[in-house]
Amino acid sequence: MKTIFFRFIGLGLLLCGQPWLLSAQESAPCRDILILQNRSHLEGRIEALQPGDTLLFRLWGGQLLTVPPHKVRRIVQRCKDGKTRAWSKPYNFKATGWYHLTRGEVLVGQTYSGERSIGFALQHSSGWKFSRLLGVGLGIGVESFASAEDIDVSSYPVFAEIRGYLLPRRVTPFYALGGGWAFTGRSSGFRWDYNDTWHGGYVAQAELGYRLGNHVTIHCGLQLQRKTRNWTTTWN
Repeated sequence: MKTIFFRFIGLGLLLCGQPWLLSAQESAPCRDILILQNRSHLEGRIEALQPGDTLLFRLWGGQLLTVPPHKVRRIVQRCKDGKTRAWSKPYNFKATGWYHLTRGEVLVGQTYSGERSIGFALQHSSGWKFSRLLGVGLGIGVESFASAEDIDVSSYPVFAEIRGYLLPRRVTPFYALGGGWAFTGRSSGFRWDYNDTWHGGYVAQAELGYRLGNHVTIHCGLQLQRKTRNWTTTWN
C-alpha cells in the first residue's frame, strides 16, 4: 500500500509541475521553429551551434535534439512583440561526402621560346570532403601554351589535391593545393630539321578563390610545371 501511495504522490507532483514548465516556456520572449527538408516543423529553442554547423535544439517538451545542417530548410523565430524573423539556410552545399569539380582556366606565362603567351587548361577533380574545411581528391587535366608558330606541346597533369571552404555561406572564400606529375601529349616529332622528344615532370599548383552559390567558383592561382625538350639536328 505504501508503494502505491508514494507512486500516486510522485505522479501528482509531476502533473503539477507540467503547467509550470509550460508556463515558463510560454513566457519566453521568442520561440524558434525549424522547418525541415521534409516540410515538418520543430518548435522550441536553439541551444547551441556545434562543430559542423549542427544545431542543438530543445523541444518544448524538454527533449534535446541534435539536428544536422542538411536536415534544415529554414529557421523562423517568432517573438511576443509580434516580430517574425526568418533565416533561409545559407547554402545547400554538402559539407561532407563526395565532391566533383570541373574548371576551365586561362594561363598566363611563357612558351618554350620565352615568348609571353596565353594558354588554356581544363581540369576535373573528384574526392571526399571530411568537413567544410577539408576535402581530399584526385584530378586530371589538359593544358596548352602552344601556338601555331611555337614548338611547345600540350601536357596532361595527374595530381592529388586538398581543398576547403572557409565560411558556412553561399559566397565563401576557398583554397586548393595540388601536386603530381604532368605527361606530355606528343613525345616526339620532326620539325624544321630537328627531331624533338618531350618529357613530362612535376606539377604543383595553388588556388585561392570564391564559391558563388552551389555550382560556380572563380579563382586565381599559381602553377609550376616541369617539362623537358630533347632535340637533335639533322644538320651534319
